[in-house]
Amino acid sequence: MKRLPFFTPSQRRALLILEWVLLIGIIIASIVSWKRQGTAKEEGKAVKGARTEQPAKQYTYAVQEEPLETFPFDPNTADSTTLLRLGLAPWQVRSIYRYRAKHGRYHTPEDFMRVPGMTNEQWERLKPNIRIARKFQYVEASPPTPLRGEGRKESQTLNIDTIQKSPSSGEGSGDVVKLLAGQTVDINTADTSLLKMIPGIASKRAARIVAYRRALGGFVSIEQAMEAIEMPDSVLNYMTVSSLPVQKININKLSVQQMMKHPYLNFYQAKAIFEHRRNKGELHSIEELSRLETFKATDIDRLQPYIEF
Repeated sequence: MKRLPFFTPSQRRALLILEWVLLIGIIIASIVSWKRQGTAKEEGKAVKGARTEQPAKQYTYAVQEEPLETFPFDPNTADSTTLLRLGLAPWQVRSIYRYRAKHGRYHTPEDFMRVPGMTNEQWERLKPNIRIARKFQYVEASPPTPLRGEGRKESQTLNIDTIQKSPSSGEGSGDVVKLLAGQTVDINTADTSLLKMIPGIASKRAARIVAYRRALGGFVSIEQAMEAIEMPDSVLNYMTVSSLPVQKININKLSVQQMMKHPYLNFYQAKAIFEHRRNKGELHSIEELSRLETFKATDIDRLQPYIEF
């Protein structure tokens, strides 16, 4: 105000009062606007809460279930439309396609039972209608000629010497002769050539069984062959296992990396053994090993034949 010399003192006081009145008016208007916004928000929340408290109306639609169809089909050639008509879920159909792409074909009706999510109701309905084409079935070899001086036996375990001496071994024909019912091979001594004679086993599965046997140190039961690679249960009928001494590992001498090479020891179990040796000393019995938290009773049972202290 002092910078306005052309105003009289009374005019200056009037201007000052006017400035204060304008400032107070602006403040009052801001407060009123702020209160109105808060009231509007509260009313909106109340209306929203009232709407949510009202029970939502539920509508029920009648969906007509399509009747399940049952008719003869070949799981090796059936397309997705056919499999869906049979009552299989879309994800089951995708699993069937993946199986055919990875494993080849279904060779027996029982192989189709492995479809994920297959219920007893579905299996009982579909089993009588499964038709496996002859070209997808396993080859049934003609009975081999008995060796000189040997009579026919109820059960015959074949080895590599028997195959080489047998005139029906199929040498030169390029075809693998499959075993007949009652004939078996010893999976502890058989090579890939003998293993391929088992119906349901070809080159890949035979190689995996031999490699898994080498990693284990030997088999103690025929069921262990099923751990090597996925196979039909029927292959067990053609297997025997000799009571040969297995190769054991000394868990008090090996490093974590060396112990992990055994199929029955994972990283956490090998590390637990190593930590026990470093903190408490060497292990002396299977009972001490079972006290480690990383080992379950099933782990101890299958590992026991392969470890020493």
